[in-house]
Order: sequence, then structure tokens, then C-alpha cells
Amino acid sequence: MLSVYCRRLYLLALVGLATTACSPTYWLELKPARPAGLFNNGRAQAQAVADNVEVRLRFVHYEPTRVVFEAEYHNSTNHPVVVDPTAFKYEVSRAPAPVAAPRTKRPKPLPDTQVTAAVAAASMSLPLPPLPPRSLAAYDPEPEITALREGSDKAAAKAARVDWLGLALGAVSMATDIASIGKRETVAQYQSRAAIQNVAVTYNVISSATKMEQAVAADLMQQRAAQLQEYALRKVTLAPGYEVRGYVYFPRYDAADSVVVQAPVGSRTVPLKFVQVRTRQ
Repeated sequence: MLSVYCRRLYLLALVGLATTACSPTYWLELKPARPAGLFNNGRAQAQAVADNVEVRLRFVHYEPTRVVFEAEYHNSTNHPVVVDPTAFKYEVSRAPAPVAAPRTKRPKPLPDTQVTAAVAAASMSLPLPPLPPRSLAAYDPEPEITALREGSDKAAAKAARVDWLGLALGAVSMATDIASIGKRETVAQYQSRAAIQNVAVTYNVISSATKMEQAVAADLMQQRAAQLQEYALRKVTLAPGYEVRGYVYFPRYDAADSVVVQAPVGSRTVPLKFVQVRTRQ
């Protein structure tokens, strides 16, 4: 009876693996809906001009939970312009799902075919997650930079902190070893001394590993803070004739087909439209 049950589980696992293996995969990318004919690092840019301020926007890459754009401002006015990343807005939408005929198989797009989010989800037998009902603001890099620096300092301090308990356990272990020199120990005494040594060694190994993890975490947070400080678009007053560029971060929505970034220009915003493309691999 047990072997039959195990065989059924095995067959179900094989069916699951086969279904997953047969599901198509897609390459995801964001492109300007109307490219301006301008390129930056090989990527097309969207462009808008308002009140003699030129705004350019290009898709950079995806992060696990974010999508990254690079914004570029050129101030051709005769007065300063404030550029604030928190004033960016982000709107997503998608095409409606096609109505499938009853008892039809799921669609299987051909390789190199571009499909909508609904078609991609149907081809992989996945539900479509909901989209936000309203526009979203871009991430403010300043609190993140501050939090990363503080977290890095705390982790570095923990990594450099003296582990007094570990030192005490090591001292006790060494003292018991020295006390046992030249003496005939009983089995109980030997086992007690060995137990103290094992505790001291085990604790210090774990403590050293923890300190190493804290040091690595401190370094990673410091690197991330430095990266944001160097590349993120930060609030700045742009003098006449000057330009500025930097990364703007938004929440990532793979199930969207259309993306509209509302870029701030003074007291108004200008829309920069992108399409999210899925290409069957």
C-alpha cells in the first residue's frame, strides 16, 4: 500500500516537472512607445520638452522588486529649475485578456514572438496579478541612503565588537588544560574537560562566522549606499544652461503592458510613455 502511494507521488512529481519544463519563458524589456531617435548606451530614449526644459528618459534594468530608469534634464531657461525625484509618478496598465473559446488549449506563442502580459500568463497557466489602481511615486533615495549607512555602521560595529563570552570560554578551556598537565584524570574529569573544550570551540566558530557575515553585510550595505549616492537622481537645483542625470527607481510590475512615467518640470509634469515587451524565448 505504501509503495503504491509513493509511486503515485512520484508520478505526480514527474507530471509537475514536465508541465513546468513545457511552459514557455519570456524576455522582459521596457521600450519607449515613441522613440525620440536618441540613444544612450545603445538604448532608445523617450523625450519631452516643457517650458524650455528638456527631459529624456531611458530604461536601464530590472532589479528584483524595482525597475530602474535614467532621467536626464537640460535646462535651457534663464532661471533655475528644481529637479526632485520624489515628484516622479508611475502609472501601469495592461491590455485585456483575449477571450478563449471553450475547451481550447492554452496558447503557445512561437519563439521570438512578442505577446501581452495576459497571453504570457495564459501560456504559462499563471494567474494575472492585480495592478495598482492609482499612480505611484518613485522611491526617495535619501531615506534609503541614510538607512543603508546606519545599517552598515551597526553591522561593522557588531563585527568589530570583542566577544567577551568567547574569550571567557577559551580562557576556561585553557585553564582546565593547564590544570590537567601531569595529573592522572579520571574518565569523568577527562569527559568534563573535553566537554568544556567542545563548547568553547563550537561557540567561537559560530561567533567567528557571525562576525564574518556581519562584516560582509556591512560591506554590501556600504556599497549599495555608495551606488545610490553616485547614480541615483537626487533633489537638485539646476542652474540655467546646466544638465543633470541620474537613476529613478519605481516598483516593478511584470504583468503590465504599458508604463507612463510622469516626469516633473517645475510645477507641472510631462508624460513619457513606455511599452513593456515580452519576447518568447
